[in-house]
Amino acid sequence: MLFAGKINKFRTVALLMIFIGMGIMYLGFLWREAMAVFFILGLLGVGSSVAIYFWVGVLSTQAVQVECPECNRATKMLGKMDECMFCKARLTLDPEQAGTDHPKK
Repeated sequence: MLFAGKINKFRTVALLMIFIGMGIMYLGFLWREAMAVFFILGLLGVGSSVAIYFWVGVLSTQAVQVECPECNRATKMLGKMDECMFCKARLTLDPEQAGTDHPKK
């Protein structure tokens, strides 16, 4: 994907949902008879995006903050394995997988 790290991927999906919801609302201007339907569908897309942003914000406050061994910057991790938000290096909290070498994408 475009961004590394689970938190940034969730934020990217939420941003795309805002644009898709706005686009659906705009289609209502092109087809006047169904404007209310397109407006409601667009609001559902934007509303679900707001819910995802809220959920990611809650996850971000509970995420473990670690220092990336490659770029030496502080990054947040969700779960046992994640990627650095800056350099896409694979990070893990599992000691069994810490020594294995993972190829970069």
